[in-house]
Amino acid sequence: MVEPQPFIIRRQPFKGLYLAYILGSTVFVRLPFWTITYLPRRNRPSPKWSLLRSIIVVAYRSIITKLAVEVGSKTSHDPPELDDELKDAKFVWIDGLTEESDAFCGEVRRAAGVSGVKPSKVGGYWFLKPGAPSPTDTKAKPGEVVAMHIHGGAFHLGSAHPESVTSSLSRGLLEHSSKLERVLAVEYRLSAAHPDPPANPFPAALLDCLAAYRYLVKDLGFDAKNITLAGDSAGGNIAFALVRHLVENAIPGLPPPGRLLSCSAWLDLSESRDEPDSSLHRNRRNDILGMGPRYPRAAYLGPLDPEEAKTNRYISPISSHFDGTRGLFKGFPRTYISAGGLETLLDDSTRVAEKLKEDGVEVVLDVEPDSTHDFTVFAWHEPERTQALQRFAKWLDE
Repeated sequence: MVEPQPFIIRRQPFKGLYLAYILGSTVFVRLPFWTITYLPRRNRPSPKWSLLRSIIVVAYRSIITKLAVEVGSKTSHDPPELDDELKDAKFVWIDGLTEESDAFCGEVRRAAGVSGVKPSKVGGYWFLKPGAPSPTDTKAKPGEVVAMHIHGGAFHLGSAHPESVTSSLSRGLLEHSSKLERVLAVEYRLSAAHPDPPANPFPAALLDCLAAYRYLVKDLGFDAKNITLAGDSAGGNIAFALVRHLVENAIPGLPPPGRLLSCSAWLDLSESRDEPDSSLHRNRRNDILGMGPRYPRAAYLGPLDPEEAKTNRYISPISSHFDGTRGLFKGFPRTYISAGGLETLLDDSTRVAEKLKEDGVEVVLDVEPDSTHDFTVFAWHEPERTQALQRFAKWLDE
């Protein structure tokens, strides 16, 4: 089979010329236009926003998320050669599941058979309290609580590396929690689709996170009830899928976690509620998300039937095709749902909160009215970011 040719702008000298055009047109055309547009406060997505935040958001939507697909921006990081390269963090390799593992079962095994995905070792980063010495023994202390963070990035971008923007969620939880001493962030495999070489479709990322969860429970001895799964954006999708896998399959010695923290989770890859009154339409010009879900959806589904974006409960658990189905979230742990009131994916969070409550799950729904998608990872989104992190920490410390 002949490999598809990449977009011409991914090749030099065209890539360099295109990026020069984007830079020049932004500095001399877009930036002045945005400044004039948002100078009157009434034109800003929220009257509480500063001019700078309004420009940052439109720049993300119009340029940054678009370039990530068009020119194939690399956001992953290579493992550090020495831990001395990291500040308040430590890299670790985690053994992947085996084909014979009890945990490699159910929908995960079925989908892996279709996609050709195999278990693999996975990298992770231990984030530590600032200034705390790196532990010589990583085994859990008696009663120790821990969080496992699954980063966002639309399944094809992002990293758990301490230099990645999403690491601010791991660091924020540590900074504001009085009980957390460390957070494990998972460097799961990223998906890719044409014009990139296809790679790591569902359930590759889920298998990696399952291996990391097994590492916490089986290798380090953490009590499952003391583990909080935290996921932002696409990482929230993977976190929900991981909890579902642990709830639906009675895996010996591997019960579900005690808590689930969801930040701006993307829970319907089919966008089945794309209606005029939905947040997808209402917040389209308010949010950082720009390009539609075509590339990340194709990358994550891989060779799976495209209909699974509508009907697979592990991929789109709040798809409208599940309406009227009670019990879909029965057995889930206590859950905290955070979302921005101005994000396009707001309905995903409010809908999953409703369904969790219908199934008897203890839920906190926390919508920050003047915030965008995944606002808790952006340093420029203050004071909402810090205020939300403080609420997360209070919930974790209860």
